[in-house]
Amino acid sequence: MSGRIALRPDSSKSLLERGILLNTASRRLSFLGRVLLHYGTNRRCPYCDSSDTLLAGRKNHVLQLRKCSTCGLRFRWPKDTAGFSEKYYQKSYKESGFTTDLPSRTLLDEYIATGFAGSPKDFSRSIEVLQKLLPSGRILDFGCSWGYGAYQLKQAGYDAIGFEISKPRAELGRRELHVEVIDSQAGLDQLPDESFDGIYASHVLEHILSLKGVFSFFARVLKPNGIAMLLVPNSGGKEARELGTGWGPMIGEKHLLALDGEFFLANLPAFGFRVLALSNPYNPTQIEQALSQNTPLSQDGEELMVIARKL
Repeated sequence: MSGRIALRPDSSKSLLERGILLNTASRRLSFLGRVLLHYGTNRRCPYCDSSDTLLAGRKNHVLQLRKCSTCGLRFRWPKDTAGFSEKYYQKSYKESGFTTDLPSRTLLDEYIATGFAGSPKDFSRSIEVLQKLLPSGRILDFGCSWGYGAYQLKQAGYDAIGFEISKPRAELGRRELHVEVIDSQAGLDQLPDESFDGIYASHVLEHILSLKGVFSFFARVLKPNGIAMLLVPNSGGKEARELGTGWGPMIGEKHLLALDGEFFLANLPAFGFRVLALSNPYNPTQIEQALSQNTPLSQDGEELMVIARKL
């Protein structure tokens, strides 16, 4: 014997599992390379452009969580370059998960048959809350992926359309779920002023580097008294406060921002919104009472629901 140890693939893993592991490792190396290339770039706030940002924590040694002293936004540094997100979400945004994977024909038929009930993207609870505030109307599902949210909103009686930057996902929603999905900035720009009664955005805003243009767009297309329902990972919740950057959703390759209720309460009013931030679990009756009585609700859950009414 030569004394050498032969390195062989783990025979207990299937070819598919090995492929997934190799792909994951490749993505992580690519992300690390991108991060290192952007070291030395500016640390200005991507929301208000303030240079007064402070180090609030580190993640995986190379990422910084920074907080803006002016607007309160917490964001990942190094930041991605302008225009990177559009290319990233066409091809690179892939992982083993319901949101990012396009479903098989069998799985899709099952979801349609059950109306997504009990699936990882069953939006019935948040839609039930929305119905308390906005029983009917025209809704934009902003960042709709392959249309499962817009589909459920339509099933609940809303006139719903979606917007999705990933063209393959937008096409699947149009083809298989028969929902209208806009897939370009030009398409959004063509939407008339005050043409929606509501905006629904589930786990989208944490992926967007600059939210000022998004908030301005929401204010433009919503009618007076219109409702924006925004759901994000709650970076101000109990677990996030205890674990800091060790909390999984707190910044990373896909999560550019670490959002909490304080940021929305401080910044959405400038766009003509009155805000009440709510977190899991959702109790539609309690939420309706809290809104009518102008009383705060817990913001300690892992998911933050922000309800904003355009004045």
